[in-house]
Amino acid sequence: MAFNFVVKGIEELKGKLVKVGKEVQSEVGERVGGYVVKQMQEYTPYSYVPFKSAYGNWFSDKQRRYVMAKIREGSIRPGAPSRTDALKNGWNVTQGDGNTLITNNVPYAGYVIGDIDQSRMHKKIGWWTVSTKLNKITQKIMDVAKVSVDVAIKRLGL
Repeated sequence: MAFNFVVKGIEELKGKLVKVGKEVQSEVGERVGGYVVKQMQEYTPYSYVPFKSAYGNWFSDKQRRYVMAKIREGSIRPGAPSRTDALKNGWNVTQGDGNTLITNNVPYAGYVIGDIDQSRMHKKIGWWTVSTKLNKITQKIMDVAKVSVDVAIKRLGL
């Protein structure tokens, strides 16, 4: 699932980057993209939240029977963390035409960290959403971008 988001102040930065060469834009995109991905890869510490606390009760008797059968079969282990790191490893940075695109194509990403689709269970556990995480690190993103511009300009001898 790809996410679209806007970081405050990024338009001003993009305006400045248009004035410099593609090399500087590429440097900034690479460093900022790497920083953002590193921040997005942080998992929320595991904590057990009972289904009933997040959703109230079973939605149907069919759902209850299905879950109980899966527990008996062993494919669901209540209370046991089953992290695969797929969400963490699903982040990608793509660059082209002066733009940097950061995506996570893991099918369930929206239910864990999505702004609109985040499940009540993940919200109760304490998972952040993409926009809250980005808003929290906006200043650091800008700092990384400024340092990247300086490094790229120095490397170009300007």
